[in-house]
Amino acid sequence: MTAQELHSQPHPELHRELAELVVEASDGQISAAEALAEEPEPLGLLGLTSLGFVRLIQAVESRYGVVVEMDDDLSALDTVPALADYLRERGAGGA
Repeated sequence: MTAQELHSQPHPELHRELAELVVEASDGQISAAEALAEEPEPLGLLGLTSLGFVRLIQAVESRYGVVVEMDDDLSALDTVPALADYLRERGAGGA
C-alpha cells in the first residue's frame, strides 16, 4: 500500500483518540475540533508548546506501544492525520 493510499483510508476512531491526546498534552489549549479540522493547522501553530509535543509523543508511545524515534522527522508529526499515518505505518492504531 502506498503512503497516499494509506492516508486516504479513514480511521475516524484513531483520529478521535489522537485528538483527545492532543487536548490533554496541550492542557486544553487546543480543542479536539481544532485538532480534527478538515484542513488541520500544525499543532505548533495551534499553540502546542515543545513540552506539550513531548507529552503528546509520550502519550502516543504509551497508548499505542510504539517508540517514536528521535531520528525521525518529528516535524512531520505535527497534525492528527500525520500522527495517524505514522502509527498505521508501524502497524499500530488499528492498522
